[in-house]
Amino acid sequence: MRPHTRFKLTDGLETRLLPSLLAAGMIAVCLGGSLPAEDTETARKGDEWHMVHLQGKAAGYSLLRKLERENGELETVSFTRITMKRGTQKTTVEDRLEIREDAAGKILGFRREEKKAQQAVTTIGKMIAPDRMELEVTSGNSPARKQVIPFNPATRGLQHTTKKISSTLKKKGDRVEVIVFMADLSRCLRQVSTLQAREGKLRRIESRIELAPGNSLVLLEWINDEGQSVRSSMPYLGLETVLSSRKKILATDFSSPPEIFFSSGIPLGRFLGWKREEILYRLRLRDSKQPVKLTDSGAAGHKLTATTEEGTWHLRVQTVHQDDAWELPLRPTPPLKLYLSSTAYIQSDDTRIIELAKKAAGNEKNSLEVARTLEKWVYNYIRKKNLGTAFATAKEVLETRQGDCTEHAVLLAAMCRAAGIPSRVVAGLVYYRKSFVGHMWTEVYTGKWIPLDATIGKGKVEADHIALAVSALDNTSISEIFIGLLPFLGNIEIEVLETR
Repeated sequence: MRPHTRFKLTDGLETRLLPSLLAAGMIAVCLGGSLPAEDTETARKGDEWHMVHLQGKAAGYSLLRKLERENGELETVSFTRITMKRGTQKTTVEDRLEIREDAAGKILGFRREEKKAQQAVTTIGKMIAPDRMELEVTSGNSPARKQVIPFNPATRGLQHTTKKISSTLKKKGDRVEVIVFMADLSRCLRQVSTLQAREGKLRRIESRIELAPGNSLVLLEWINDEGQSVRSSMPYLGLETVLSSRKKILATDFSSPPEIFFSSGIPLGRFLGWKREEILYRLRLRDSKQPVKLTDSGAAGHKLTATTEEGTWHLRVQTVHQDDAWELPLRPTPPLKLYLSSTAYIQSDDTRIIELAKKAAGNEKNSLEVARTLEKWVYNYIRKKNLGTAFATAKEVLETRQGDCTEHAVLLAAMCRAAGIPSRVVAGLVYYRKSFVGHMWTEVYTGKWIPLDATIGKGKVEADHIALAVSALDNTSISEIFIGLLPFLGNIEIEVLETR
């Protein structure tokens, strides 16, 4: 590995998943909102405090609070705080969640505040029709951005769903299906819960939350007769919660959190070699019984094919070249306009981002050359290459000039959009020291999609990058691009079949 890329290829991709997991998995069905920080320090009757463990070590806590208003409305409030190490650097992420539902369980609205960097991102959702919800997203001091999303009228809130599951699942084999709203994905999802066994006074319940056909998150919970989750676990990163108390949590030492970056890498077991123009990989699930399957990411230069062996795929990755890039200004088709939009994380309408993009591009009209110039500009501009930030917006990166690959990717995407070049981000894996680790890079549309990686700044992306998901990073949620990767952490093997 080239010395100058040593720290730039170590991203904490998996940390973006933890708030989603805790909300979706550890606090029943994940419903979003906000909780004033001071309230988390005030004990109230009925509060549920859970200790969060990663890989067997205490990493943080979550608080769940259920309220009933005088008008009959129900309110569920939660707060989650996790500290972990990525390499030697500590990172803390927080989620504050709140959702309102009526007495029948119909969702009325939610508010969510997520803090993965210096600036928090706040999302407010309100129902504008039985099948539509309006989102208002604010990041830092940027203007609020609105977006309307589809909503399943059959969706019910956390308190209604919790009671239904607890009252329905009485004996082994009992099964119940519900539609839940995951605020971190801004989506309504099907959840199937089954009573697997009775263990003393506890019921062991498995819940599968369907992200897409064939792909589900799996949650195991041990529920007492009062409907409380005494313990829960997910088969990802050794994630587990245990019912605790405010007193025990405040007395817990979180100063030596678990390291989750290198420990979640996928070992290749050998040097990849320098031939990286085109690589054929074999990807195999370690546990083929898990309800997951690989699907084509749609990333440039990637072709995924299933094999005759269950849980095994071949992935051919090619370095993408282009000799006839479009000239600026581009005339994007309607589908491409999404990738020119300014969003909560890619603030391409920010005055300073526009000015810097224009200055860096100069008089160049070749769109690919401009994108490559901006890639190199971002590579040089971010001075502190570190793992201390979970996920910052492009505007914050411009101010702090620090971050890992996610910060490089969003800033490059914003600069390209400001220059009139459609862009999107790619989440996946990259080869690093005989392993594949979490990574993010950027793709630009210059007549076709071309990958660029501002973390490296080479003007191209080689076949040592394995894409698993692409996203415009619109105003719904950043969790969408990461949560699909979750079932593969620690559950996939990579073998190199061919290189050239």
